[in-house]
Amino acid sequence: MSDIRKRTGTKGTTYQVRYPSKAAKSGYAYKTFSTRKEALAFREDAGARLVNAPTGGQIRTVAQGIQKWLDICEKEGRNGREPVTRYTLDNYEYRAAITNKYTWRKELNELTKPDIIEFRSWLLQNYSRDVAHKVLTSFHSMILEMVSRAILLHDIAARVCVGATSRYDEPIDIPSEKEIQALLSASDRLANSRNAQVQRTWEKYRPMLYLAVDSGMRPQEYLVLPNWQ
Repeated sequence: MSDIRKRTGTKGTTYQVRYPSKAAKSGYAYKTFSTRKEALAFREDAGARLVNAPTGGQIRTVAQGIQKWLDICEKEGRNGREPVTRYTLDNYEYRAAITNKYTWRKELNELTKPDIIEFRSWLLQNYSRDVAHKVLTSFHSMILEMVSRAILLHDIAARVCVGATSRYDEPIDIPSEKEIQALLSASDRLANSRNAQVQRTWEKYRPMLYLAVDSGMRPQEYLVLPNWQ
C-alpha cells in the first residue's frame, strides 16, 4: 500500500511517497517531491507497478502481450464476442507492427502512464493523427485484455488517447437517395457493356454495391466476402 507523508524541514515542505518495492530489503522504497501533485501522480504510477508476475511467466514484453491479444481476436473473440473478420485482423496486425517498431525499454508489467504518453508522442511524430489514434486504441485494447486476465493489475493506458478529429477534417458528405440510384444505374449499364472486359469487371463488383445499399453491412464485412476475390 502506497502512502504520502508531508515533511517540513530546512528546505521547506516536501512530500515523500512510500511504496512497495521488491528490490528494497524492507519491502518499501521512498521518493520525495516538492509538490503534492507530483507525489500523487507518482503514487498512481507506483500502484500500476504492483503487478503479479505474468501468468506462467509467458507474457513479459509488449510484443508478447500484443501477440496474445491478436490470437484472442482471431481465435476466440474479445469479451465473449465473435472472432474478428480477416479484414479487421489485417488492420490489427498492421497496427501491431507499428507498436512493435517502438523501442520499449521496460517489460510490460513495469510500464507506467508516462511510458504510454511517450509512446503516444512517438506515434504523433512519426505517423498521421488518424493512424496514431487507431494504433493507440488497439494498444489500449490489449492492455484491457491483459487486465481482464490478471496479467496486469491496472489500466496503465487509461485516459491516454489521441483525438481522432482535427480542424482540418472535412465533413462527411452522405450521398442522397437520388445519387445512390444513379450509382446503381451506372453499375447496371457497365455490367451490360459491349466491352467484354468492362462487362466482366462490373458483373463481379455490381452485387457489392447493391449489398452495401440494401444490407447495411459495414465495408470490412462485405469486402471480405469470397465473391469479391
